[in-house]
Amino acid sequence: MANFYDFSSDKIDTYMFLVDGSSSMAGDTKNVEKGLKGYKESFESFPDVNSISVSVSQFNGEVYLNDFTKISQMSTRHVADGATAIYYAIEKGTEHLLKYIEKVTEKAGVTPKATFIVFSDGEPCKDRANMSDAKKAISKLNYAGVTTVFVAFGSAINSSFGKKLGFMSTKDVTNREVIVEFLSEELSKSCKEQSKSYKALGANFFSQAVNSSSKGYSQATAQVLEDDSWINDI
Repeated sequence: MANFYDFSSDKIDTYMFLVDGSSSMAGDTKNVEKGLKGYKESFESFPDVNSISVSVSQFNGEVYLNDFTKISQMSTRHVADGATAIYYAIEKGTEHLLKYIEKVTEKAGVTPKATFIVFSDGEPCKDRANMSDAKKAISKLNYAGVTTVFVAFGSAINSSFGKKLGFMSTKDVTNREVIVEFLSEELSKSCKEQSKSYKALGANFFSQAVNSSSKGYSQATAQVLEDDSWINDI
């Protein structure tokens, strides 16, 4: 599948998701897929949806980079097996996103507002890169004006890991049972706010996010999802 460049306006937003697919995520596969499906469906009536591109990529001991597509065509598949090459994934994901930004800028004549989000439930294991490599990659993204976000699932890792690497915004989702709600509601809302804003949200990426009655979120929020039609499909 070729990368998506046919945007409906010159206010372009790009999201790169790097989702942990290591063996420790095996018990979360169905919830990740439901959450990504909910995220996808929550954008069906979003006014600027055709000016948004997204790549949902995964990593374990390797990195599996997907092309950038419309949200309506984004992958919701999740497979879990193997090690956790998170540093290497950050390094390769950074290259992938920056190359796409360069191509969009060339084709559309405008630089997209980009967001780089890493989701993981554990620290590196059998990683071919190191912390210094990952820090350099995140620094490069931050310098380029990309909003960098780290989300920690469960209790084996937390937001401090992302802060050490230099991510602008970090989030703890300690209760793995709320992964569906987090992806389809809170993440969706944050991405929508990012897309509606003329300025990148940066460290405030989750500040407008959706409240959930489920336990496990590290930040309280106050709004409900505008479009919750996805719930009927779960």
